[in-house]
Amino acid sequence: MRKHIDLEEWSTCCGCSACAQACPKGCITMQADGEGFLYPVIDENTCIACGACEHVCPIKNTSPEPTGEPDAYAAYSKNTEQRLESSSGGVFSLLAEEILQNSGVVFGAAMSEDCRKAQHIAVERQEDLWKLRGSKYLQSEIGSTYRQAENALKQGRRVLFSGTPCEIEGLHRYLRREYENLLCVDLICHGVPSAKLWEKYVSYRENCAGAAAQRTFFRHKKYGWKTFAVLFEFANNTAYEQVLSKDLFMQMFLQNLCLRPSCYACAFKKKNRVSDITLADFWGCDSVCPELDDDKGLSLVLCHSIMGRTVFKAIEGKIVMEPVSLEKALYGNPSLVKSCKKPEQRDAFMMQMDSLMIPQLAQGYLKKPSLSSYIKQLIPVPLKRTLKRFLKR
Repeated sequence: MRKHIDLEEWSTCCGCSACAQACPKGCITMQADGEGFLYPVIDENTCIACGACEHVCPIKNTSPEPTGEPDAYAAYSKNTEQRLESSSGGVFSLLAEEILQNSGVVFGAAMSEDCRKAQHIAVERQEDLWKLRGSKYLQSEIGSTYRQAENALKQGRRVLFSGTPCEIEGLHRYLRREYENLLCVDLICHGVPSAKLWEKYVSYRENCAGAAAQRTFFRHKKYGWKTFAVLFEFANNTAYEQVLSKDLFMQMFLQNLCLRPSCYACAFKKKNRVSDITLADFWGCDSVCPELDDDKGLSLVLCHSIMGRTVFKAIEGKIVMEPVSLEKALYGNPSLVKSCKKPEQRDAFMMQMDSLMIPQLAQGYLKKPSLSSYIKQLIPVPLKRTLKRFLKR
């Protein structure tokens, strides 16, 4: 067994799984390394050296950046319940509902029943969309969903495929052609943390609670959209909730200690993308469109293509929206085009992840940021007033 794709730097592999699904012999599997990140591994006994894996690799074959700039909007769903169940403004759910009409199918990330991993699944009923709502701060296991999406597209079904920018690029390389019935939705991604660290954190929380985790929420809005909280619900009817600035996993994630190596130099950070729509939290909205900011969640929507604009237009009656300039939107959302910086202690942190308990890792590596550094490194500048309020708690 050996690593398969011939990359100049193996650390640039984004783990999109396109190579594994494109292999005609099924000899490539995605296996976790010591840090918990999935990489392709080949069974040399069955490989026929056809080169299909390298042809679909989005790292070896980066798509050219489309010309022109996307249309930018601030938007939120008029359905308050749906909005509160979402991480930002609930726009994804409305796009998904639009695609599900007339026997469409939606692919996206869902948490496993044991809360330990994120996995891409297909949803064909509106009542199951809750599984795909909300941020999952993990790299989702794509599995065979590229192949499933291709089969649905060839049957003439409408398909929405959502994922990180690298996953959407991987899908495009895998499909090898354009489909008029495909809507691709990516997001502004901070980076993906180690699934191994998350599993360790879930076990830690279960030990503290004395029961198995039944549900997890990375972005619960009990304290508001900006001061979101991590929430665990356990089998003994107890719960854990903590705001982002005090939850240990969120601090490790936001301080960039546990991200996939490729995330520190992401090849897919760009304004113009192969996706049809990019969704994100509209950080900085209080200085761009304060009239839409009620702290219940607001989406930044970037429409890149005719398909994206058409489907977004179709849900216009179900949202409150306002066009915004891309320049102003970027001010509060620099992660659209910039990778996060790799901390000097990142590798040491990952090396000790197996030997130290969660509290020990936190004590040894987490920095208690000053207000100015917190604002500069983790949360966009326009949220200064909000941060001052909750950091004083």
